[in-house]
Amino acid sequence: MARLILTFNKQVIKEFPFAKDGMTIGRKPENYIQIDNLAVSSFHARIDKTGSDFILTDLQSTNGTFIKDKKIVTHKLKHGDNVVIGKHVLLFLASEKGAVEKAVESEPMDMDKTMMLDTAKQREMLAKAQATVGAKPAAAEKIGVLSFLEGAMEGEIELVKKLTRVGKSENSEVRLSGLMMGATAATISKRPSGYTISFAGGMTKVKVNGQVVKESVPLKDFDTIEIGSHKCQFYMKDAK
Repeated sequence: MARLILTFNKQVIKEFPFAKDGMTIGRKPENYIQIDNLAVSSFHARIDKTGSDFILTDLQSTNGTFIKDKKIVTHKLKHGDNVVIGKHVLLFLASEKGAVEKAVESEPMDMDKTMMLDTAKQREMLAKAQATVGAKPAAAEKIGVLSFLEGAMEGEIELVKKLTRVGKSENSEVRLSGLMMGATAATISKRPSGYTISFAGGMTKVKVNGQVVKESVPLKDFDTIEIGSHKCQFYMKDAK
């Protein structure tokens, strides 16, 4: 039998077996799953069993219903889905075989105590949901730049691609000369967490701040990069 595990701050509060074809979730006691919290609407959402599927529907709630960071109107639940309502999370388990991993080992929550509503996470999720429908980002995106100091290469190169190849190959985004320069001496990856330079092989040494790069090194503002006889400085700037 499918079931839902209600949690708050990673602490299990109660388990609800899916014993009927439909159940409602909300603040009012008339709901099958009652969540007594001001962030939750009186009748916030419902789950209906349709054949072998379980369909989650938001009931035009004030603060919305989320699967991870995505605000939903309707959603077909999958085993292991986390339904976020306010600051509470409902873990959906499709069968009894699904194991519940305890995220935190602690004493049960005292439900008699007043809970302080923390809306920071709610605002964050709403901002992400708005961004998916065209809302402007709150902060300007930054991109990495290589500013060459020594060698045949001059000027600056913006690292706009997810992967920038450095070497003497015609396919390299940053072409460098040198007798020992490899076709691809290094690569620079653009990731959500920042930029990383990796040694790609060959005879030419790659150094960051004088230290030889053997595998991968994350780049920081004003790091000095040496590739053979070429030297450049890495820094971040606002994208246009």
